[in-house]
Amino acid sequence: MPPRRPLLPALSLLGLLLPAGASAQVCPDGVITTVFVDNHSIFDLDELPVDRLRWAFQLANSVHIRTRRGFIRGELLFEEGDCYDPFLLADSERILRRFLFIANAEVYGLRQPDGNWHVIVDTFDEWSTRIEVTARVDNGIDLRRLALSERNFLGYGVSVTGFLRQTDASRQIGAEFFTPRLFGTETDFRIAAGDTRTGSFYSADLFYPFVGEVGRWAWRAFGSSQEDFFDFSAGTPARPGHVLLPVRERLVEFTLLRRFGRPGSLSVAGLGLSQEDVETLAFPGDVRRVEGRNFGDLLPADSTLAAELVPQTRFSSGLRLNLLFGQRNIRFIQRTGLDALKGVSDIEIGSDLSLTLSRTLASGFGGESPDDIGVRLRLYGGAATSSLLLIADGALEARQIFSDPGDQISGWRDIVSESSLLLYLQPAGSGGRHTLFARLSGAGGWTLDRPFQLTLGGLTGVRGFEDDDFPGAYRLVANLEDRIFLGWPAPDLFDMGLTLFADAGRMWAGDVPFGLDSGWRGSVGAGLRLGFPSGTRGVARIDLAWPVDGSGVGSTPMFRIVMSELLGLERGTDVGMLRRTQLLEVGADRFAPRR
Repeated sequence: MPPRRPLLPALSLLGLLLPAGASAQVCPDGVITTVFVDNHSIFDLDELPVDRLRWAFQLANSVHIRTRRGFIRGELLFEEGDCYDPFLLADSERILRRFLFIANAEVYGLRQPDGNWHVIVDTFDEWSTRIEVTARVDNGIDLRRLALSERNFLGYGVSVTGFLRQTDASRQIGAEFFTPRLFGTETDFRIAAGDTRTGSFYSADLFYPFVGEVGRWAWRAFGSSQEDFFDFSAGTPARPGHVLLPVRERLVEFTLLRRFGRPGSLSVAGLGLSQEDVETLAFPGDVRRVEGRNFGDLLPADSTLAAELVPQTRFSSGLRLNLLFGQRNIRFIQRTGLDALKGVSDIEIGSDLSLTLSRTLASGFGGESPDDIGVRLRLYGGAATSSLLLIADGALEARQIFSDPGDQISGWRDIVSESSLLLYLQPAGSGGRHTLFARLSGAGGWTLDRPFQLTLGGLTGVRGFEDDDFPGAYRLVANLEDRIFLGWPAPDLFDMGLTLFADAGRMWAGDVPFGLDSGWRGSVGAGLRLGFPSGTRGVARIDLAWPVDGSGVGSTPMFRIVMSELLGLERGTDVGMLRRTQLLEVGADRFAPRR
């Protein structure tokens, strides 16, 4: 494997610890003498039937700039003159498929008469210029996300995006730049900036991930600042309302990790420093309330509403020393048509454990820091048969406060937990056209000193209800979908499928502001799933979902258009609302080899 070049000069000293190059090794299986890279455009015209739609395929290819051969070669874990290793070929194939602008990749060897190898690298591009729209229709069109992006600028893997992201209360308007090959190294660089409803945001990220399953070192330097409202739902579906708490969050992090062992049995150890501050701005004077969902008219909140938020405005942190540990026992299988309609997915089978221990060293940005220890634990497990796939994922975060000079509190605080169980069943004989999907997920928070609230409705909850319906502290949700691939009407141009789904869930009030006990609620629905071009891993959904409660099925459905899959491995197994509150963002699992 050719050496990788991290950006920081100080890390060059670590090269003394790396093994000698492949040229010094004996190659019992032969040597790679030639690497052929065939970087296909979006459509392979030689493989398509000649028909009336051929002009559309040609037009798409003509306006698309295909991924450069040099970029693809730079992501391979081998080169001419290296020993032939089937594992490195397979790992390179997975690395290429992780890029959003590559629909599929195949890497394989052809043995030559002299015992050496020619390696063929076939890649097939995705459509990289995208307009992403997420909208909700409820007495009018409610725009949730609008983004114009080029994910593969001039074929070099560079992404440039302008975006509008908003919920009812929060809004970000900005731009983002990302390159996976900063100055020709394997270092990722991302920068984003823009405005929110209450101020501004920015983030900058230098990230050197583990390279595939064979990379030994990873590091990250990250900084961000954001001002925005934290939106507390404060009502019922019949009488919705909101209380808005202005919050500023600032985070700085540097982490370094090292892997030990071999692929399939990798241990991880690392350390880092981080500093975080969550500040409630001008509390309680700038707390606002909203009647119904009229977010265009923000009203001052009275003292009673502001008093509900006091327990979640006491968070303080500081400079933390983080110790990271992990154990990764993973192998890979391929499956087609799980979250995508026809695209190929690399599935991790086995177990992956990540543990972070964090100790406060000094006070934070804006005040005295408590004496505490933070813990973050994440577990992943995957198992499969020929037709069944089962994925379990769970996380727990908490901190033990020994003393807090500001509030005189102690004990276990800021406890946040989530877990998910995913099941995919593709019946034998269906030819991959039929996938049953089930998901059971739970999430909760206890004794929070920072803003926290969950809701039961929304895209990843009980989908027949609004995003802000039934606030609380602990929730349990079950989702069931029947995903059907039609293969019609233009299977060479785009993918189309149908879905039938049902949800059930419950929220418990707990000790969060404005929490409710929802009782059991449900929804039923149907939708259309689309993917362009054919074979893409991306999915757009158009769904109708009817609410179900003790009185029966509601008469007014929720209509949603979303430019991504809502549930499953491609979406991620964590609960999005928990990201607003999680304390320890640092963990060995965040350095897994994913783009």
